[in-house]
Amino acid sequence: MSNTSFTLFDRVPYLQTRLMIPDEINQSIYDYFLTISNEDFKQKSHYFHGRYENLYVDEHKIPGLELVLKHIKAFVAELLQLEAEKLKFGYWLNAMNPGHLTTRHNHDDNDELISGVYYLHVAKDSGDLRLFTENMVVEISPQEGNMVLFSPQLDHEVSLNESEGSRLSIGFNVG
Repeated sequence: MSNTSFTLFDRVPYLQTRLMIPDEINQSIYDYFLTISNEDFKQKSHYFHGRYENLYVDEHKIPGLELVLKHIKAFVAELLQLEAEKLKFGYWLNAMNPGHLTTRHNHDDNDELISGVYYLHVAKDSGDLRLFTENMVVEISPQEGNMVLFSPQLDHEVSLNESEGSRLSIGFNVG
């Protein structure tokens, strides 16, 4: 297996890029997400501060989600110089309403090579991604259509959503 991800994150704490996915698809996924019920989730996990941080839903359940996941997988496969079919890919949705935050954690549990987040819908002031390196804290303001990749070993959190709106993102691990 390639060691690209390990050397990549030795030089920089993260990589940020914009996926070429039409804004209409992101908006459509967000709009559809707002209509689904609790029964539509296969699983929920990481219950902190009154909410589940991870919401698992079948990619075929939300129109457009499969396309976004395909773009994410293709980008990461190219970065790692591996075939997308050879990668294990796990994802979840993270919905942050006003007053929500995501607690500090990392994804160094199994054989992950890269962790990341793709922003589907972002309200202004809905919380920044904070990456904790040995020497500093890097704050990244989310933008719709952007993807941030980082080492699974890197502690990270999302600051308080101080907006009046919600934010929806896709968190993922690739191994």
